[in-house]
Amino acid sequence: MKKTLLTPILLVFIIFSGNAQTTFGPKQTINANTGNDPYAIATGLIDGDAYADIITGTTLTNQLVWYKNNADGTFTAQTNIANSIDYVGFINLVDLNNDGFLDVLVTAYTSNSLTWYANDGAGNFGTEQLIGTLTGASGLATGDIDGDGTIDVVATSFEGDSVMWFANNGMGSFGSVNILDNTLTAPATVNLQDIDNDGDLDAVVPTALGSGNVDVIHIFRNDLIPGGTASFIKDATPVATGKNYFVNAIFKDVDGDNDYDVLATELNTSAGTGHLYWYENTGTGFTENEIATSVGNPSTVLFEDLDGDGLNDIVLSSGSPGSGNDIVWFKNNGGGLFGSEVVIDATQSNTYVMSIADFDNDTDLDIASLAYNQDDLNWFENQLIVLSTPSVSMRNLNIYPNPVNERLNFKGTFGVDLNVSVTDMVGKQVMASSISEGGTLDVSPLNAGLYILRIENSNTIYRFIKN
Repeated sequence: MKKTLLTPILLVFIIFSGNAQTTFGPKQTINANTGNDPYAIATGLIDGDAYADIITGTTLTNQLVWYKNNADGTFTAQTNIANSIDYVGFINLVDLNNDGFLDVLVTAYTSNSLTWYANDGAGNFGTEQLIGTLTGASGLATGDIDGDGTIDVVATSFEGDSVMWFANNGMGSFGSVNILDNTLTAPATVNLQDIDNDGDLDAVVPTALGSGNVDVIHIFRNDLIPGGTASFIKDATPVATGKNYFVNAIFKDVDGDNDYDVLATELNTSAGTGHLYWYENTGTGFTENEIATSVGNPSTVLFEDLDGDGLNDIVLSSGSPGSGNDIVWFKNNGGGLFGSEVVIDATQSNTYVMSIADFDNDTDLDIASLAYNQDDLNWFENQLIVLSTPSVSMRNLNIYPNPVNERLNFKGTFGVDLNVSVTDMVGKQVMASSISEGGTLDVSPLNAGLYILRIENSNTIYRFIKN
């Protein structure tokens, strides 16, 4: 039975033991027939509830489908968003028209297109809107490139040997193409961060020619001119050279020293010959470090906190077919040191892509993945969190309504004033207050969205939606 939000809603009490260990449950298949060769995935809040949904795209059957999270561990496939694009390469969920809802942004390799589909907030998507034409449209990233406060789009043209960006007027209308770079051969993906702390977004781009050990990773620094003219300058020295098929490279602070390093996967083109690297930012260049893994052909690498210790861990998927480990993770021990590999799954084939989100709303991060060779969409539940019965002193505490427009009501007998804090979904504290019995919390100043409320000196959390 589908779970729904009730009024009032009892708090969920979450207990962390001192020696809690992150483990993942077995594979739960969402769809065993996604369409031929699924290759793109993204997650986010699509239809206005508090549960993360999933978008997938295929390479051969022209399918772009969203899966509604039913809040009970199951997902339901909705109507195909588009069937006019061929070979979906990347998907991003981002609000392009500034209406508060996540739209779908897509590159299609064979269609040579960069397109987007407006979301009305209920998971109904508009018709295809073409942003630009790119030969072999592949990688995708979004951010404010030109400093005007709107979300622009960057994409790679794999066969056109170029990286392009398109300025957004804030309402989903895009200008003509701007060339970020046209010096690289076979640019694969693109990732954006302000790595030099000058207030504008820089880019890291790996290449994936896949033959001759000629692939590289290059950084392009945005030299934004006041008034909104962006100009990218390629670093004289590449981050890496002499590799074979870089499929993924992302800016992350791997060693916790407050500068951006680069995490990268070398898929390679021969079975079992790929590598996982992190390149340390030394201030004057980048130093290569290899992380040993049983994954023979690393594909997607993500950097997220799986075990709740405040340090982001490495999560890696395999592009290999057949038997072998398909998703693994490495615990971050701090300072660029990682624990031994832990296997999450070894039942898939060609797990090129995955996405991380809290699908069951228990505050730990779960994993969704696509098995390219099996046409499967699966998810894996993170079992770090242990749910327990609340203590007697807090048992009758109710907080309602949810969703809320103006005030959260605190009802029950809890003896002392409660010190509560509210954070947004990126962990930023946006509110703090002391609540007495029968008190309320005025949340009307908050923007619409999903928030987490914590109670001091307890292991209690509460999620609510602000309308």
